[in-house]
Amino acid sequence: MKLLFDRLSMTLEHALDFRLERGNMLTANLANVDTPGYTPVELKFDEQLADFLAGRNPPQMRVTDATHAGASQIAPRGEAEYDFFALPDADGNSVDLDHEMSKLASNQLLYRATTKVYSKRMALLKYAIGEGQ
Repeated sequence: MKLLFDRLSMTLEHALDFRLERGNMLTANLANVDTPGYTPVELKFDEQLADFLAGRNPPQMRVTDATHAGASQIAPRGEAEYDFFALPDADGNSVDLDHEMSKLASNQLLYRATTKVYSKRMALLKYAIGEGQ
């Protein structure tokens, strides 16, 4: 069972969760392209992922019951930040449609790539479980 829930699988699962959450934020930015005074929001994850991969997890919670969430279930979380470098237009809206669309396309490509890696990993495990059949 340990093989199914190793560090690589957890990292891939967290990366998929992040990509989904970031995609939702980017589509929210696009939905507010005509909202006066709106500043786009970006989800940053690089530092948290680097800390997680280096083994610098967040402080551990004390487990008092076997049914409580363990350290393996603590996921690195992205941080929402305003994009202060975006220049506002006449009504104060800072959403640049082309820039947001390019970030959304990049996020979708990375989501698909991560999904492909995760699927291949599960296929290898299925192959090993079936003893090569």
